[in-house]
Amino acid sequence: MPSRRQILAALLSGAAARVVGAELPAFRIEHDPTVFKIGFGSCVSQRRPQDFWPRIRAQAPEAFIMMGDGVYPEHEGVHMPVLESIEAAYRQAGTRQELAEFRKHVAIIAIWDDNDFGGSDIGAVFEHKRRSKELFLDFWTRGDERKTRDRETGIYGLWEFGGEAQRVQVIVPDLRYRRSEWLQVDDRKIEALRESGFGPYLSSNDDDVTMLGDAQWRWLEECLRRPAKLRLFVSSIQCIPEGRGWESWSNFPGERERLFDLIRDTRAEGVVILSGDSHYAELSRLDESAVGYPLWEATSSGLTEVWPVPGPNPHRIGPAYPCTNFGMLRINWAARRPVVLLEIYSTNGKRLRQESLMLDSTRFAS
Repeated sequence: MPSRRQILAALLSGAAARVVGAELPAFRIEHDPTVFKIGFGSCVSQRRPQDFWPRIRAQAPEAFIMMGDGVYPEHEGVHMPVLESIEAAYRQAGTRQELAEFRKHVAIIAIWDDNDFGGSDIGAVFEHKRRSKELFLDFWTRGDERKTRDRETGIYGLWEFGGEAQRVQVIVPDLRYRRSEWLQVDDRKIEALRESGFGPYLSSNDDDVTMLGDAQWRWLEECLRRPAKLRLFVSSIQCIPEGRGWESWSNFPGERERLFDLIRDTRAEGVVILSGDSHYAELSRLDESAVGYPLWEATSSGLTEVWPVPGPNPHRIGPAYPCTNFGMLRINWAARRPVVLLEIYSTNGKRLRQESLMLDSTRFAS
């Protein structure tokens, strides 16, 4: 007889999928009504050791969110054509028994970032993005889910857990398929910036830049208008941190403001951001946000990749963790005032940090 978690994995992989509204895949599964747990992480090379999967599974998450860079094609050979390297990376990832065993028991919700999309920091200009999309969907999704995400505006999706009184949304936008290219500093300044922990990008307020594209912005508004108690907004790059010069929503401040304004205007309560990409872990909080309530972000990166010089972040809560890591989010619905726990773990299973926020702190003032 299959285990409960095998049944959950089968449901989330497509058996319970259905389209809600316009291109809105939603997955509903039964789970423990008192505690909801979900894992998240990013940046895992198919060529590096992956002994962390059993430690994530030991946390018994309802699902695991792969927040981008689920493979590193450049680790297959620097002189290989880009599509060949992507194909080779997925072939190698398919041989990893640790990942295969994990997927038997825990469903994975996946989105891409730059490396598994088409190359370092690239966006909509990537000429092979349609084939890259097919490779991504073939590896990470099955059945109906793949069909509902097979569109020309990106591979974004919405998952929903629980009944109306305890509904958790997992909103997963695509920050690659339609995204404009970043504005870059002069090449002569890049190395000096990197040594100080800063990246090569400048903010751009041009009217024609976009993170999502028009169709995806409309989809996101649909998601935020649906009823939910807790909304996990999955961003493959960081959103709250600013001024670092690396990939971030803050490189397009108008688009970042548009996101915050949309949350406020739709009266979408309970938003918490989960992000990857940075190759270190940290927690951020924006107290005076345009949203209308304090906005939290938990960054977990990477499962195998580490950047030793964490960038500046004026909104960081506590230290940054430049080590391999994964994240967990938990909420106990049985409590009179439910508390959301944001946790960072090293990949050896040690908890590095835990922060708690009252769910009702993510509500609008009446």
